[in-house]
Amino acid sequence: MQTGILLALLSAALFGASTPLAKMLLGNVDPWMMAGLLYLGAGVGLAVFHLSRRALLIADAEAPLRRSDLPWLATITIAGGVLGPLFLMFGLARTDAAGASLLLNLEGLATMGIAWLFFRENVDRRLLLGAFAILAGAALCHGRAGLHSIGVRF
Repeated sequence: MQTGILLALLSAALFGASTPLAKMLLGNVDPWMMAGLLYLGAGVGLAVFHLSRRALLIADAEAPLRRSDLPWLATITIAGGVLGPLFLMFGLARTDAAGASLLLNLEGLATMGIAWLFFRENVDRRLLLGAFAILAGAALCHGRAGLHSIGVRF
C-alpha cells in the first residue's frame, strides 16, 4: 500500500478518535481550553514533522508565502484555527457524541461545497457520487429521523 494512503487512513482514524475523546474531556475542561489544547497539540505535531523533514534533509514541497498571501492566511487562521475549534468544542459540550460524529461526517461535504462554489475547484462525477454517499450514509445512520429526512416512511 502506498505511504500516502496509509497516512490518510491514519489521519482519518485519529480525527475520528479525537471527537469522542474531546467529548469525554469536556466534562472537566472548559471548551475554550479544550480548543486551545487541541490546536496546541496539532502545532506541536506539525513542528515535530517539520523538524524531522529538515533533519532528514527532505526539501519543502510547498511554495513560499508571499505578502499577498497574508490576508488569506490571517482569515484561514482565524476561521480554521480559532473559531472552528472553539465552535466545535461548544457544540460538543451541548450535544451527544453520536450526533456530533454524524455532523462531523458532513464537514467534508461542506468543505467540498465551499471549495466548489467560492473557489471554483473542480468537482467531477466521482466527487459528487462520493458526496452523495456520505450524505446518504449520515442520513441512514441517524436512524428513523434520518430516514424520514430523505423521504422514507415507516
